[in-house]
Amino acid sequence: MADIDFRTWPAQESTGTHSRQDWMTPAGGFNRGNETAGAANQNVGAPEFSLLDQLPEVIVDAVGEWAMHLQGQSWRLRRRALNRFSEAFADQFLALNPSLSDEEYDSLTDIGYTCLLELLDDGQPISDLDQAHSYKRSVHDAHRDSAEIFLAMNAPTTTTVH
Repeated sequence: MADIDFRTWPAQESTGTHSRQDWMTPAGGFNRGNETAGAANQNVGAPEFSLLDQLPEVIVDAVGEWAMHLQGQSWRLRRRALNRFSEAFADQFLALNPSLSDEEYDSLTDIGYTCLLELLDDGQPISDLDQAHSYKRSVHDAHRDSAEIFLAMNAPTTTTVH
């Protein structure tokens, strides 16, 4: 794997194999290994479409590298990384198009977040609060619905002392 500074990716090309034209060419399908995975939780269902499949190959490769590094990590760490990645993702588009509005930038952070989450979603039930909060931020209804169900079933109980 090439050394890539994801804070400046893809404005700083690490391999030189991707041109500026590649940046805007959709990558097509991306086999994440969970194409037949079921619902993320409680049989809600998997997302109907993949945002990642709509992105250029150079972006898909970078998202895949982040996902590879996060495999086996706790959801607490993944949640922090998802937030950092989503900002780096939007920053790259901002570097290419400095006239992006704040609304467009925020939308791109949501897309970046969800693209990485798609690769981290193994189709298994949500198992902890950090994972649920990660899914809650997704643009996919199935992820958000799964998170809401988990959070409703596992809401911390508050007790009052008299």
